Amino acid sequence: MTHRPLVAALATCAALVLAAPAVASPTAPGPAAAAPAAGDDVAQVRLTGTLLTTAVEPGPGDAHEPRVRRPAHAAVQVGDTLVPVDATAVADVPSGSRVTLDVRVPDSVVDAAGEGRALRVPTVAGRVETHDLEGADVDAASDGSPAPASSDIGRATTDQAIAPDAQPLVVDEVVVNRTTAAASYTPATRKITAVNVVPRGGSADPASSTEIRRMVAGADTFWRASSRGTLQISLERIAPSFRSAFGCDEPSKLWNDAAARIGWTEASNTTLLLVLPEDLPPSLGCSYGLGTIGTTPNSAGFVYGMGTSVDLLAHEVGHNMSLMHADLLTCETRAQDVRLSGGWWPSACSEWDYGDGQDIMSADGEGSSPMLSTPRAWQLGLLERSAVKALPADGVTRVTLRPLAGRTGLRGATVVSSYSGVRYWVEYRTPSGLDADNTYGQKTGVRVLRLGPGGTTVLLDPTPTGDVDADLRLTSGRTLRTYDGRVGVRTVSASSSAAVVDITTSSTATRFTSTSAPRISGTAGVGRTLTARPGGWLPAATSLTYRWYRDGAAISGASSRAYRQTTADAGRSLTVRVVASGPGLRATSSYSAAVGVPLHATTRPSVAGSPRVGRTLEGRVGRWTPTPTSYAYRWYRDGRPITDARGSTYRVTSSDLGRRLAVRVTARRTGSTTGIVTSAPTAAVTR
Repeated sequence: MTHRPLVAALATCAALVLAAPAVASPTAPGPAAAAPAAGDDVAQVRLTGTLLTTAVEPGPGDAHEPRVRRPAHAAVQVGDTLVPVDATAVADVPSGSRVTLDVRVPDSVVDAAGEGRALRVPTVAGRVETHDLEGADVDAASDGSPAPASSDIGRATTDQAIAPDAQPLVVDEVVVNRTTAAASYTPATRKITAVNVVPRGGSADPASSTEIRRMVAGADTFWRASSRGTLQISLERIAPSFRSAFGCDEPSKLWNDAAARIGWTEASNTTLLLVLPEDLPPSLGCSYGLGTIGTTPNSAGFVYGMGTSVDLLAHEVGHNMSLMHADLLTCETRAQDVRLSGGWWPSACSEWDYGDGQDIMSADGEGSSPMLSTPRAWQLGLLERSAVKALPADGVTRVTLRPLAGRTGLRGATVVSSYSGVRYWVEYRTPSGLDADNTYGQKTGVRVLRLGPGGTTVLLDPTPTGDVDADLRLTSGRTLRTYDGRVGVRTVSASSSAAVVDITTSSTATRFTSTSAPRISGTAGVGRTLTARPGGWLPAATSLTYRWYRDGAAISGASSRAYRQTTADAGRSLTVRVVASGPGLRATSSYSAAVGVPLHATTRPSVAGSPRVGRTLEGRVGRWTPTPTSYAYRWYRDGRPITDARGSTYRVTSSDLGRRLAVRVTARRTGSTTGIVTSAPTAAVTR
């Protein structure tokens, strides 16, 4: 979907320190400070529940933004309550995991307990919860054994966390993380409970019942078409609208508030949908759409969205059903595919959120409801098994792929690299059916995809430019190779009805292929620095080494990417050899084109004689290496060439009066690059 800018993290505020019986107003939100390290004197509560996160949703002007390695929002579902926690602390924990977290007791709770006074906390549905705490409660939570969530201080902590403007709980430790294994879809009907909600600061503009029903019906049509009719969506009910005390930059609290007000209870194959006004101001920090990420297509979920776009609901329900965004990989090195390093892409590469515009889990464009791409549709069972062919680890297999939107025949192929273990998918898209439009006007055709960190689908670019572009198809005659060289995908032919593709797999080492030669950048000349550009390699190399050559002979010690030219290089040609290497592949080298270093003046040319009108000046060539075979001259007046003044001498005229004169000497030698140096200017010409 195209989403409006999100607040990067949940709003924070000063702790609520409440004097009974009045309820204090929270202070204005401010930036969250880094938490001090937890110790035995820090009060903690242990929360156990299901972790629910939401993806970072770019704004419409930021549709192509590199994906960040954290969720936008995170909460632990304790019973029926979503308790917000610091999203950064659980960035590596998959949504839907069963977790036990040790969280910091908020200062407001600690202070109230230490002073032995009642703490009144505004929570959901206009309720105010009162907690009678004592110093002993803090002591019990500070002895190295966190207090249980069911204790007095535990309940006060979770209530404080769901209060308006309260910051998410600081996570000191992820004690237990049990990841739920992904499962295939069990055919069912997802029941949507919808409610018009005005978030804090917004103006009421409720959607009509007709608009809501049309949105749900449209999402149902889309997911039926994408799942062989097995995945259906229906509208359970439209609950009475309300105005919330919570902002939409606090989504967990908005969902808590709605569930409490309308009596919604979570169950498999259900979604609570909050329909926000369509034109909320950006200052409220509202996302265009936001949904919790489930573990299976049958997971319950929470969604909010501005307005009643069909694609908005189809996309956010996709998150509820475990789907992540459809992204695009680009690398400054112009690699087609790269190896993950430390669970993430190399620094020269970016995974662009929403970059694959030919997928419902990308951005929402006018008229576009493109099909869910093959990787997740196949894994979740939304495609019949016969729709995708699994290929062997060795050999060449020719497949004829039908368009994905046609929903018949063989529509995809999948192969696992024998070296890296990475699975790749090949599919064919044509501008027809649900694929008639796509968000960025990307060209349709044969596509190669893989999964990225965190379960996103990642489209690979067969013709990389180093940046985002609209041509991401594998056209006839072109080949895409995986980074380890074990898998090659080549389009043989393509028509409106089918694409013929050869997929080559190998369990033995292969060599790198240079797709563009190395080149040398910079200015040639003694004392200047040249830089080697490595060129393009298939697959992407994990290591590149350099060696500089002078007239074909290796230069001692010149094995860095940059090279500073010396007098020994004057009049000679320089080249650089780049060697690409990587796991499971033979090292391969490629040479740049030669760059000629000009003849070098070890002594600068000069002007001899008196700069006076009527006198003759002589241009002296200075000293050069290597020795030139000829020279040429050009005289200048205040930096501008003098017409017809091309001899080794120059007679000063009245036109030169008050001006400065100089001579430019061009040194030539057969087989060498010409050297050009200008003398220092004379004093101003006098009579």
